[in-house]
Amino acid sequence: MAIKLYVTESMAFMISGNMDRGVQEFQLEAAISKIYGSEAAWSVADECIQLHGGMGYMKSAGLERVLRDLRIFRIFEGTNDILRLFIALTGMQYAGGHLRELQAALKNPLANLGLVVSEGMKRAQRSVGMATAEPLGEHVHPSLRPAADEATKLVTHFGGTVEQLLSKYGKNIIHEQFVLNRIAESAIDMYGTVGVLSRSSRSLTLDLPSAEHEGHLTTVFCKEAAERIERHLSAATSSVGVETDKRLTSISQQTVENEGYVPHHPLEL
Repeated sequence: MAIKLYVTESMAFMISGNMDRGVQEFQLEAAISKIYGSEAAWSVADECIQLHGGMGYMKSAGLERVLRDLRIFRIFEGTNDILRLFIALTGMQYAGGHLRELQAALKNPLANLGLVVSEGMKRAQRSVGMATAEPLGEHVHPSLRPAADEATKLVTHFGGTVEQLLSKYGKNIIHEQFVLNRIAESAIDMYGTVGVLSRSSRSLTLDLPSAEHEGHLTTVFCKEAAERIERHLSAATSSVGVETDKRLTSISQQTVENEGYVPHHPLEL
């Protein structure tokens, strides 16, 4: 619960700071923060009730009303499901523009040699597991560099996966909602990772009383987020992930056609 709160606060601090500096484009960050914050709040409230046992369900504890009131935040200001599609498709739109630029350059490689060589080097580095994104390690406290280095590799993996998906699906990517959801989940975790690394680095550098504790919160979140990102990105492009998506689509279609649960009751009830 403490980790979820720390990540939520860090996201809010980061986007607020950007807005205060006059940044005009913050729709993606706002969508990410809204999704994570509303779902973290629900999770924390649910866990609080669980910790209180039966008393947590009683009106006198006050938690049941908090849980009920929190539920609407995953619907208000754009449902979290739609915002996930917005995050994935908006990010892919930028990547798609870069790919179109590269395709145009390849038609006349001698006139665009710099771009072609630069892109070729990036792809070669990715193929051998080298990061092509700007290193984050040099911007964080020394104790957090391992987490920052891992985040840099994940950003590179994320970019390569998005390009691979765009090359495979093209404009039809808008119909691949399971894939888009995985991309959005990865983006949310990466934004949270950058947020906590930035905040805890400041605390550690200033030697604040909570610095060590914040370092622990950050390290644990970054590790767990990295595992989730790797899982989502791998599933988005693997044959197993594609097959799973086909099965899920089939299950959904059959349920809708049946207007309800499809399996027969074993006792014929």
